Amino acid sequence: MGKVQELSIVLLLCMQTALALMCRECKSYSHQKCIHEMRTCTAKDGESCLTVRLWISPSSVHTPNDAYSRCQENCTTDEYYYGDYTILIKCCKKFDFCNDIAVPSDEWS
Repeated sequence: MGKVQELSIVLLLCMQTALALMCRECKSYSHQKCIHEMRTCTAKDGESCLTVRLWISPSSVHTPNDAYSRCQENCTTDEYYYGDYTILIKCCKKFDFCNDIAVPSDEWS
């Protein structure tokens, strides 16, 4: 393989990586900080960034009692109630790390 072909392949791989959606990945948040190791995942085709927030009044969507985030296939935004808990599931693809717990959920889509 010629040098030009090798360079073309490397450039294509770099472009694909640069265009991939990056998401936050945390198993549990407390006081809006990840209590486990914060990781990064790369959303594959058909995936988006997901954050699930859980809270009981007087807490709110902006200060949830718990939350988690990750890459998610077939993600569907939803809100429902489980006992005293309000649970908000949000999916986003707008920008890298759009599912960061610090990003207000009303800015997602």
